[in-house]
Amino acid sequence: MERQVFKMDSASIILYQIIIMFILILLGFILYRTKVFTRKSCNQLSNFVLMAVLPAVIFNAFQKEFKPELVRGLLIAFAMAVISHIVFIALGMIFCGKRRGENSSVEIFSVTYSNCAFLGIPLIDAIYGTDGIFYLTAYIAVFNLLSWTHGVMILTDRVTVKSAVNALKAPAVIATFAGLIFFFLRIPLPDIIAQPIGYIASLNTPLAMIISGITIARSDLKKALKNGGVYLTAVLKLIVGPLIIMLLLKPFGADPVIADTILISAACPTAASAIMFSARYGKNSVYASEIFAVSTLLSAVTMPLVMLVSGYFL
Repeated sequence: MERQVFKMDSASIILYQIIIMFILILLGFILYRTKVFTRKSCNQLSNFVLMAVLPAVIFNAFQKEFKPELVRGLLIAFAMAVISHIVFIALGMIFCGKRRGENSSVEIFSVTYSNCAFLGIPLIDAIYGTDGIFYLTAYIAVFNLLSWTHGVMILTDRVTVKSAVNALKAPAVIATFAGLIFFFLRIPLPDIIAQPIGYIASLNTPLAMIISGITIARSDLKKALKNGGVYLTAVLKLIVGPLIIMLLLKPFGADPVIADTILISAACPTAASAIMFSARYGKNSVYASEIFAVSTLLSAVTMPLVMLVSGYFL
């Protein structure tokens, strides 16, 4: 009973945070439509978040006192993250296979990879603070490794050594490895370095949401809302996948912080990187932006519901 009450509180926090985030998304939408931001400046802002802000958030999460139970929890989180991605890969292959046409690869990528960093970090931070973000780094690391290997293979029908190397060179992955080294060697950062990193990390939520709003403003929402493929992808990403993962998490008997962190990460809408990867590899990036926009809007309803339902299973 206490667990269910806690889940209701978590769902309320998520709904509250999503409302705040949608206000920031609306700001980004308005800024783009009023030409304060251009497509070029949006891309530059996205690169800043990916190259500096997100790594700062991840590295900061590892500035914790070393405890054996944290290591065990992190290993469990990695295992759960891998299982989560396998579930989404299977769903994408089964329901969005090549029989769905030339956009099937975009749909599979969009089903598989969630906005676990941009949206997941502020949500998990609001509920569990740095403890949750510590375990979220496992999901983000698996996300980066798979998106640059499996994701590239889906979009190009091949995987290369270069794409595998790019996965290891991703700033989020480098920050994860660096954070782990500092964590295991028990090296605390001096305040003169830790404080600027903390300031940079604090930019993640507002900038990520404003970028999301700009991305939505760049898409054709009217067209997206009439596309059945967009809804199929959104249902698989936001409802079917999280429900399956919810059932698979139960046997782990993991700490609630770990289980909820993985579930929230999995229940996030389609990753913004679906747009960038689609453009990079010559796929329909407009369609990817439509999926991103609709799944982001629908997640305001589905994510709190997923947390409420999970109270009866986890």
